[in-house]
Amino acid sequence: MAADALLLQTYIIIIITTLQPSFAAPVANTSDFNAGLSVPRGSSSLVGFVGDPDQRGTYSLVISCLLTLILCVWSALHLNVPHPDDTIWYRFGVNTRWILTGVYAPELVVFTAWRQWSSARILGRKVREWKPRLAESDGTSRNKWTMAHNFYASTGGFAFEFGESSRHGKHTFLPAGCPNRLTITARGMAFLDHCGHLPDVSEADIEDKSKANNLAKALVIIQASWLLIQVIGRLAAKLPVTLLEINTIAHVLCAFLMYAMWWHKPLAPNDPFILKGDWVESLCAFLFMSSEISGTADEKSLRSETSIKTMFAFLHLYSKEPEIEALCLRQRALHSDADSQDRTLTGKSPEYAIPDNHSHELPSGLYQKQVGEEFAVAPSTCLNELRSKRRETAAGTAFFERRPRVIGSAKESDPAMKLTDKSKRRRWDLAATAIRDYPCITENFLIYSHQDHQEERCSHFSPEELLVARVQNWPWDDLLRDVGGLVVGLVLWLANFGYGAIHTAAWNDHFPTATEKWLWRSSAVYIGFCGGLWIILNYVAQAYRPLNEFWEKWMDGKGRTWQNILIGIPVVICGASLLFARPFLVIEAFVSVRELPASDCMTPTWSQVFPHF
Repeated sequence: MAADALLLQTYIIIIITTLQPSFAAPVANTSDFNAGLSVPRGSSSLVGFVGDPDQRGTYSLVISCLLTLILCVWSALHLNVPHPDDTIWYRFGVNTRWILTGVYAPELVVFTAWRQWSSARILGRKVREWKPRLAESDGTSRNKWTMAHNFYASTGGFAFEFGESSRHGKHTFLPAGCPNRLTITARGMAFLDHCGHLPDVSEADIEDKSKANNLAKALVIIQASWLLIQVIGRLAAKLPVTLLEINTIAHVLCAFLMYAMWWHKPLAPNDPFILKGDWVESLCAFLFMSSEISGTADEKSLRSETSIKTMFAFLHLYSKEPEIEALCLRQRALHSDADSQDRTLTGKSPEYAIPDNHSHELPSGLYQKQVGEEFAVAPSTCLNELRSKRRETAAGTAFFERRPRVIGSAKESDPAMKLTDKSKRRRWDLAATAIRDYPCITENFLIYSHQDHQEERCSHFSPEELLVARVQNWPWDDLLRDVGGLVVGLVLWLANFGYGAIHTAAWNDHFPTATEKWLWRSSAVYIGFCGGLWIILNYVAQAYRPLNEFWEKWMDGKGRTWQNILIGIPVVICGASLLFARPFLVIEAFVSVRELPASDCMTPTWSQVFPHF
């Protein structure tokens, strides 16, 4: 594999650069190593550029740490399956953004890995509960569902496809502009598992899509471990550790956590498995209607509403109301094709609807439809109550997960709500068929059922992110989880706190100037402080409801001008400070090697005795 070959070449370069300084003399111009220990940490004996032949040189130190940093960031990064419509430049941009994130904020990548690992673990537990029943029902032997399957399902590895070359042909139930390939999320895969349509794919087929095997991953871990051993050995020998090594160690520890959680996740897969079958259209229709991809948003009008929504619209960070959230399931009567195209979705039966026992007396031009249930626009009273329930659910969401919500139109007078679109009528009918054929949908998604003013049963289903155009690399609502938003926030901000704490270990290290020393100290403390601050804010917002409601209104752009200023100024200042603090730690780590204590160039004797990589 090309990726494995490139990884091996990089690894060989690291071996060459690390072997030379490790077998150098322990102390330049000194026969007794213990004499070198008399140089105290932070000594006034300083050196600039140091050659490699007789001691640990500047070149070997920088190259070794740089290549280890690249390996820890680049090779440990496991991105999700891309969309087929993504251009090379788009994929290059995604990779670049995540590599920069891994360099300047590796704990964010660790958090992402933890969320995906947690989702994969939960999906595996759900499959174990349902798969034995599936095997008993069809009486066939199925491939073992492993952690690799869980990860692949959580990262966009399974999809529906509708096109000229697909088995199902071009879709006739999805709106215009909808992509031909729709990716199933982790929640969507758990849904399919409950419906008895878990994909039967072997683990070997999934591994074939990975660009790296366990051996390639192990080589990176060995190199990263060697750098960690070197640092521990220097501390045991009471030798100083450079700022560059401390920064690299922070990335090494993060890489260990990434590999531990992403070990079973395929590396850089390009194509998903396409699911096929007679059941695909009906379930795909329900999954589509339950997901945000079915919602609509006019970005131009959204950007002109408020400054908050303008900012999030520009970044494409807002949530849309799924189609099913504005609908309800009602009793369906017999009607004609012509009438079904003209009537609005109010749930009102056609005037010529007749009961079942008179079906043989249908007027000319009418066709008989089986009396069942159909989707209709929910009354405004129902929608208000449902949205109120949603706000209560959102109260358990961590701050960083909250996005402004775009509410779609569900008025009877809205032309978009009329059944003039054949694809919409077919989609709603298919979704109703899925609900009838799969009782588990009602068991798991029905959230509210009542009698309306016409004494008809009105059923509402909860939306979930079951289907997307592409699974985003940053964890959103598509992943499964069994903990609340506060716990999720605690994990993220504790990782943030730990990253800052590692850099405070260099508090008393040598710095070329006093300004650099205080900038390093303040940056490390500030990063850790931000982690602790957001932990407290998440807890207080959940414990004190008015604060959470205030935050919700501000996120939706409903705050007053003075409130926007009160929150906006600290957010901008804190954000800008973080954007300065993170790059500074990385850049200063490399810049600081221009002036080091002489003891930084010494190596412990044990590294000359034991061969290593």
